[in-house]
Amino acid sequence: MVIEPHDLLKIDAKHLISHTPIPDWAIQALNMAPYVVVRRAHAPKGQIAVGIRGKARNERFGAFLPADAIISHIRPEDLTASTLWENKPSPVFLSLTIASEILAKHKLVWGPGGSAGFELATGNVTVTAESDLDLILRAPEPVPIHTAAEIMNVMKSCPARVDIQAETPAGSFSLAEYASGSATMMVKTKFGPILCENPWKSKLN
Repeated sequence: MVIEPHDLLKIDAKHLISHTPIPDWAIQALNMAPYVVVRRAHAPKGQIAVGIRGKARNERFGAFLPADAIISHIRPEDLTASTLWENKPSPVFLSLTIASEILAKHKLVWGPGGSAGFELATGNVTVTAESDLDLILRAPEPVPIHTAAEIMNVMKSCPARVDIQAETPAGSFSLAEYASGSATMMVKTKFGPILCENPWKSKLN
């Protein structure tokens, strides 16, 4: 089983490993939906870095989970069936429909992350009228810059703000920054952000 950042894991909260007390809001959140999101962070051998999300934007708590304590595993790309967000008229899900069409056109592997992904995976309402749409694009091979530019141009018509993170073997970067033709990219790795010219260079692993 390959576990990647942004994946959602169903867990039993008793297995969580934290070096500081888990806040009350985090315990309540897990009682409502026993899911954590995989973080991009270094974890001890045999453990996975995970995060608990609460109702407010500032309610995020990092912890660790034994790799053998996963009940079920949901990837963003597992959530791309349009029927999952039918009859959800919020700006985020209307934007998801627009995004799905252009990403399908280019035959890319993608899925919703953030509040949209969490709601679709768990059934727990987390999207609000002010929410952004976070999309995860799997990009093991270079994406043509004109393709990225076309996708980001379409995103301008979305009623919600859309952020697309392209995931490479080295880490993740903003598709908007890449589409702009920036000479260097800010790539997020499990050891922290770095600047590079080519986010697909394997030496960044």
